[in-house]
Amino acid sequence: MPVTSAAIGMKATFSIGDGVDGGSVNYTPVGVEVTSITSPGITREAIDATHLESPDDHREYIPGLLDTDPATIAFNYTPSAVDPLYAAMTAGKGDFRITFPNGVKLDFSGIPQSWKPGDPSTTTMAGEFTVKPSGKPTLSAA
Repeated sequence: MPVTSAAIGMKATFSIGDGVDGGSVNYTPVGVEVTSITSPGITREAIDATHLESPDDHREYIPGLLDTDPATIAFNYTPSAVDPLYAAMTAGKGDFRITFPNGVKLDFSGIPQSWKPGDPSTTTMAGEFTVKPSGKPTLSAA
Protein backbone atom coordinates (compact mmCIF):
# COMPACT_ATOMS: atom_id res chain seq x y z
CA MET A 1 0.00 0.00 0.00
CA PRO A 2 1.44 3.44 -0.92
CA VAL A 3 2.29 5.97 1.74
CA THR A 4 -0.40 8.65 2.11
CA SER A 5 0.09 12.14 0.75
CA ALA A 6 -2.47 13.61 3.20
CA ALA A 7 -1.37 16.73 5.07
CA ILE A 8 -2.66 19.00 7.81
CA GLY A 9 -3.40 22.65 7.13
CA MET A 10 -0.61 24.21 9.21
CA LYS A 11 1.03 27.19 7.44
CA ALA A 12 -2.02 27.90 5.27
CA THR A 13 -2.80 31.62 4.95
CA PHE A 14 -5.72 33.89 4.09
CA SER A 15 -4.84 37.14 2.30
CA ILE A 16 -6.57 40.22 0.95
CA GLY A 17 -5.67 41.65 -2.46
CA ASP A 18 -4.84 45.24 -3.33
CA GLY A 19 -7.67 45.48 -5.89
CA VAL A 20 -11.17 44.26 -6.63
CA ASP A 21 -12.90 42.10 -9.24
CA GLY A 22 -9.78 40.05 -9.97
CA GLY A 23 -7.52 43.07 -10.45
CA SER A 24 -5.21 42.42 -7.51
CA VAL A 25 -1.49 42.18 -8.06
CA ASN A 26 -0.32 41.92 -4.44
CA TYR A 27 -1.91 39.95 -1.62
CA THR A 28 -1.24 40.64 2.07
CA PRO A 29 -1.93 38.12 4.85
CA VAL A 30 -4.73 39.39 7.10
CA GLY A 31 -2.40 39.86 10.07
CA VAL A 32 -4.47 37.92 12.60
CA GLU A 33 -3.93 34.45 14.04
CA VAL A 34 -6.09 32.40 11.69
CA THR A 35 -7.22 29.19 13.43
CA SER A 36 -9.17 27.65 10.55
CA ILE A 37 -10.12 28.31 6.94
CA THR A 38 -13.22 26.91 5.27
CA SER A 39 -12.45 27.02 1.56
CA PRO A 40 -15.18 27.95 -0.92
CA GLY A 41 -16.66 24.78 -2.38
CA ILE A 42 -18.30 24.73 -5.79
CA THR A 43 -21.71 23.23 -6.52
CA ARG A 44 -23.72 22.88 -9.73
CA GLU A 45 -27.48 23.09 -9.83
CA ALA A 46 -29.39 20.28 -11.52
CA ILE A 47 -32.22 21.57 -13.71
CA ASP A 48 -35.19 19.27 -14.08
CA ALA A 49 -35.73 18.51 -17.77
CA THR A 50 -38.24 15.70 -17.25
CA HIS A 51 -40.93 15.41 -19.92
CA LEU A 52 -43.97 13.23 -20.39
CA GLU A 53 -41.97 10.68 -22.36
CA SER A 54 -38.92 10.48 -20.10
CA PRO A 55 -37.65 6.87 -20.23
CA ASP A 56 -38.83 4.45 -17.53
CA ASP A 57 -40.68 7.21 -15.65
CA HIS A 58 -37.40 8.63 -14.32
CA ARG A 59 -36.59 12.31 -13.97
CA GLU A 60 -33.99 13.75 -16.32
CA TYR A 61 -31.65 16.59 -15.50
CA ILE A 62 -29.39 18.96 -17.36
CA PRO A 63 -26.45 20.81 -15.82
CA GLY A 64 -27.19 24.29 -14.56
CA LEU A 65 -25.04 27.14 -13.31
CA LEU A 66 -22.14 26.75 -10.92
CA ASP A 67 -22.25 28.46 -7.52
CA THR A 68 -19.49 28.95 -5.00
CA ASP A 69 -20.05 28.46 -1.27
CA PRO A 70 -18.83 31.15 1.12
CA ALA A 71 -15.29 31.06 2.49
CA THR A 72 -14.94 31.51 6.24
CA ILE A 73 -11.97 32.08 8.47
CA ALA A 74 -11.89 31.78 12.22
CA PHE A 75 -9.25 33.72 14.10
CA ASN A 76 -7.98 34.83 17.48
CA TYR A 77 -9.21 38.40 17.64
CA THR A 78 -6.81 41.09 18.78
CA PRO A 79 -8.60 44.45 18.86
CA SER A 80 -6.92 47.00 16.60
CA ALA A 81 -7.99 50.28 15.04
CA VAL A 82 -6.33 49.01 11.84
CA ASP A 83 -8.16 45.77 11.02
CA PRO A 84 -7.92 44.59 7.38
CA LEU A 85 -10.93 42.28 7.77
CA TYR A 86 -13.09 45.13 9.07
CA ALA A 87 -11.82 47.33 6.20
CA ALA A 88 -12.74 44.60 3.67
CA MET A 89 -16.19 44.31 5.24
CA THR A 90 -16.89 48.02 5.00
CA ALA A 91 -15.44 48.22 1.45
CA GLY A 92 -18.15 45.79 0.32
CA LYS A 93 -16.06 43.75 -2.08
CA GLY A 94 -12.51 42.65 -2.70
CA ASP A 95 -10.07 40.02 -3.89
CA PHE A 96 -9.03 37.21 -1.57
CA ARG A 97 -6.47 34.39 -1.59
CA ILE A 98 -6.12 31.13 0.29
CA THR A 99 -2.60 29.75 0.13
CA PHE A 100 -2.41 26.07 1.03
CA PRO A 101 0.57 24.59 2.91
CA ASN A 102 2.09 23.27 -0.35
CA GLY A 103 1.97 26.75 -1.93
CA VAL A 104 -1.05 26.19 -4.21
CA LYS A 105 -3.19 29.34 -4.32
CA LEU A 106 -6.96 29.76 -4.60
CA ASP A 107 -7.85 33.32 -5.69
CA PHE A 108 -11.36 34.72 -5.81
CA SER A 109 -13.25 37.98 -5.83
CA GLY A 110 -16.07 38.30 -3.38
CA ILE A 111 -18.47 40.19 -1.21
CA PRO A 112 -17.75 40.12 2.54
CA GLN A 113 -20.89 38.91 4.30
CA SER A 114 -19.93 38.99 7.96
CA TRP A 115 -17.20 40.20 10.31
CA LYS A 116 -17.56 39.13 13.91
CA PRO A 117 -14.90 40.27 16.35
CA GLY A 118 -14.24 38.06 19.33
CA ASP A 119 -16.32 38.44 22.45
CA PRO A 120 -14.38 39.35 25.59
CA SER A 121 -14.49 36.30 27.83
CA THR A 122 -12.29 34.04 29.93
CA THR A 123 -11.15 32.15 26.79
CA THR A 124 -9.65 33.45 23.55
CA MET A 125 -11.63 36.12 21.76
CA ALA A 126 -12.52 34.00 18.72
CA GLY A 127 -13.61 36.01 15.66
CA GLU A 128 -15.02 35.03 12.28
CA PHE A 129 -15.01 36.52 8.76
CA THR A 130 -17.12 35.22 5.86
CA VAL A 131 -16.92 36.19 2.19
CA LYS A 132 -19.18 35.05 -0.67
CA PRO A 133 -17.16 34.50 -3.87
CA SER A 134 -18.46 36.18 -7.01
CA GLY A 135 -17.43 34.58 -10.29
CA LYS A 136 -15.04 31.71 -10.84
CA PRO A 137 -12.27 31.02 -8.30
CA THR A 138 -8.83 30.34 -9.79
CA LEU A 139 -6.39 27.67 -8.64
CA SER A 140 -2.72 28.27 -9.43
CA ALA A 141 0.46 26.29 -8.86
CA ALA A 142 2.92 27.05 -6.10
